[in-house]
Amino acid sequence: MKKKVISFGAVALLASTLLVGCGNSSSNSTENSRTEVSMLIGKEEIAKQLDETIDKYNTSQEEYEVKIIPLAGQNATEKLTSLYASKNAPVLMNTGVYTELAQWKDKFLDLSDMDLVQHIDQKYLDAGTVDGKVIGIPATIEAFGFLYNKDVLDEAVGGNFDPDSVKSREDLEILMGKIDQLDEKSAIEVSPLDWSLGAHYTNLFFTNQSEEQGERAKFMADMQSGVVGLSENQVFQNWVDTFDMMKTYNSAEKSPLSADYDSATLALANGDVGLWFMGNWAYPQLKEANPDANIGILPVPLSNELNAYGNTQISIGVPQTWGIDATQATEEQQAGAKDFLTWLYEDEVGQDHYVNKMGFIPINDNAKVEPTNDLSKQILQYLKEDRSLEWMNAHYPPTAFPSMGASLQKYLADDIDRTELAKEIEDYWKTSAE
Repeated sequence: MKKKVISFGAVALLASTLLVGCGNSSSNSTENSRTEVSMLIGKEEIAKQLDETIDKYNTSQEEYEVKIIPLAGQNATEKLTSLYASKNAPVLMNTGVYTELAQWKDKFLDLSDMDLVQHIDQKYLDAGTVDGKVIGIPATIEAFGFLYNKDVLDEAVGGNFDPDSVKSREDLEILMGKIDQLDEKSAIEVSPLDWSLGAHYTNLFFTNQSEEQGERAKFMADMQSGVVGLSENQVFQNWVDTFDMMKTYNSAEKSPLSADYDSATLALANGDVGLWFMGNWAYPQLKEANPDANIGILPVPLSNELNAYGNTQISIGVPQTWGIDATQATEEQQAGAKDFLTWLYEDEVGQDHYVNKMGFIPINDNAKVEPTNDLSKQILQYLKEDRSLEWMNAHYPPTAFPSMGASLQKYLADDIDRTELAKEIEDYWKTSAE
C-alpha cells in the first residue's frame, strides 16, 4: 500500500480567502464589473476542493464572482448570526436542516420555483422546507458508521472481507479482535469530537428505538418531558455496550481525549487502524492521504440479535442545505447564487467537481456525473436496499450535541460511569425545551 503523509491546510485555505464585500454593501461588484456573490460554508474538511470548484466556476463565465467568507474561528451558525446582526449577510450560505434552518425563514429566499428543485426528491427536500417553502436546497446526502480500510480487514479475516458478515455486536467484536491481533494494527480509532460523539453516535441511540418514525419522534418528546428512564431502556444499554467495546479496542485507549481528526484520517488511510467511527465526508481527505486506500462503510450494531433493526443499516441523511439571502442581497447577487448552484448541480463540469472533487453524492435526478468511488457506490446500494437509518440528530435542539458530546467525552475518559452518563443525558433533555 502506497503511503503518503499529508498536511491538512484546509482551515488555512478558508481563512486566507479575502472577503471584499458581502450582502447589499456598497462593494458588491468586482473591479471587472462582475457581481460578487459571497458564500459562507462551514465544511472545512473540503476547503481545498471547494476553492478549486469556485475557481473553476469563476473562470467558466464572466458575470459573477463567488468569494468565500472566512469563518475566523466561529462555526457557520455563529458566523451567520453575527453577519446578519452587522447588516453584512452573505448572499449564499451552507447551513442547517429542519429546525436549525427554520430560524432563518424570514431571511432566506423561497427557492421553490427553481428548476433545480424540481429534480430533487421530496424526501430530501423536506430537510430544507419550512412552512411549505423550500428555503434550503439539500447539499447532498451523507452517511456515517464505521469507515473501514478493506485491505486491513481482508488481512484480518484471511480473505475477502464481506461487510454483510457483521450482523450483530458479537460479530463486530470478533472482527475487532482479529484486527487487533495483526502486527502494528489497531482495531478502531474513536475520535473524541463533540459533534462526532454527540450528534452522530447518539443518533444511533435515538434511531434504534423503533422502526417507526412516529415512535422515534415520540421517544424524543418523552425524553424532553422527563418520562424516560434510561437505566430501564434496553436500546440505551445496548448502545453503551457497543461504545464500551469501542473503548476497549480504541487505538488511543490510554489517552482517549488526545486523539484528533487528522491523525485518524492518516491512520485509516495508511492502514494503521481497521475501523474509524466517522462519515463519508472524510473521503476526500482519506484519498488525498493515500490514493490507494480502499475505503468502505459498516453499520454500527447495537444488539447481539442477528439482523436486529439497526444492526445492518447505516445512518443516511441530508447534512446541510444551501440558502440564499432575501433581505440584504441585490437581485443580481441572488441571481448569481442561483447560477452557481445550477452550475454545481446540473453542469457537467460543475458536477464533476461536486462528485469527484468534493466527494458529494448527487441527489438530483438529472445528474450527469455519477460517483465512481466504492464508498459512495456502497452508500447508494444501502439506499437501494432500503437499509438506512434516520438522522434523528437533524431534529435535536441546537445545544444537544455539545451537551451529549461532552458527557460521552467524560465517559470515554472514564470520568463518569454508565449510571452517571444516563443521568447527564436525561438531565439535558429535561431542560432542552426551556
